Amino acid sequence: MQGHDGARHLSPLHRPPQLRRSQGDDRHATWLELFFDLVIVAAVISLAGRLVQEPDLVGVLRFIALFIPIAWAWMGFTYYANRFDSDDLIYRLTVSASMLAIAAMATSIGDLSDAATRRFALAYAAVAFLRLLLYARARHHVPEARRTINFYLLGFGLGFLFWVVSALVPPPMRYVLWGIGLLVEFATPLLGWGTISATPVDRVHLVERFGLFTIIVLGESMLSLVLGVQIASWTGTTVAVAGASFMGTVAIWWTYFDFEGGHKLKAGLWGFVTSYGHIAIWLSTAALAAAAKMAIKHSDEIVADAGERWIAVGSAGVFLATIGIFHFADRDDEPRLLSLARICGIAALMGIGVFGSSLRWPTLMVAIAAILIVGAVVEGLSRRHLLLRGLGTEA
Repeated sequence: MQGHDGARHLSPLHRPPQLRRSQGDDRHATWLELFFDLVIVAAVISLAGRLVQEPDLVGVLRFIALFIPIAWAWMGFTYYANRFDSDDLIYRLTVSASMLAIAAMATSIGDLSDAATRRFALAYAAVAFLRLLLYARARHHVPEARRTINFYLLGFGLGFLFWVVSALVPPPMRYVLWGIGLLVEFATPLLGWGTISATPVDRVHLVERFGLFTIIVLGESMLSLVLGVQIASWTGTTVAVAGASFMGTVAIWWTYFDFEGGHKLKAGLWGFVTSYGHIAIWLSTAALAAAAKMAIKHSDEIVADAGERWIAVGSAGVFLATIGIFHFADRDDEPRLLSLARICGIAALMGIGVFGSSLRWPTLMVAIAAILIVGAVVEGLSRRHLLLRGLGTEA
């Protein structure tokens, strides 16, 4: 980590942003970046808790709709910090204000009133505005990146306006404007790739940042298990559910980091597959943590509620499907037999969702854990197969 070598690494009061020149292993996450991660995850925890209370279609859709802007807020500041070196007083105050706005977003999640959704919109608009201020400052001090920054200011500025206007209109039009605003922001890097690519990112640092945030979200899964077990009675079914949920989380960790450990990204727009795809990784992991909490709470019951069942199997299926999609962005093709194994695992999860109304929670969670463990084995074999094939080619 940066910033633990003593007073010589204290943040200056004023240092204009500049392009990061160092690329590679010497660039690591800062303490401020990790602090920012924790604030984002606090919002994710609040959102997952809401999903436990509303495990139906409306609750799932609301979970997704609120999760995406939270994750996108993290991405916006992560990509800025990846390109621009700026750790002075102005930068730290701006990021701290952004964390406060994200905390305000988190406090609005549990309330579905008109006032709460307006507060959520204004809080996200504040995050977007502060990000625009950082880019405007960088534009002034980094002339060689102005074409890239101009595109960001245009696209992100337009998205910001949609969020501001959304606070002035009632639902459901408010939610429509949220979607349009996010779509504009998502499309900005894609449409401007010809210009933006002239200001490259440090991929090693990005891999670390995405990995660290994934670890923190997985930690939220473990926290859900601990809190769930604390309020539940210690029975055989509770232990079975908690154990299966733990093993499922370990399998997710194993699968993800086996992939990241040997990932060789294709050039060009393929990078957006993995960067944007991480939203699905985090969303599915957080949803599975919510399912684990529900499973512990109802460990002696049948999973008769279709919404609860689909949250459990759907989140695991989305995770496996996203890892499969990541392979399309990999320069090395995954062996077909292993791809088929992953598809079979997803099909099995969907089958449980359709026909598993008579299953008990322990059985459901053990089945999900088993499928995720097979997925981890598949990923491990895939990585080793590609490694051995590469060594054979070199020989």
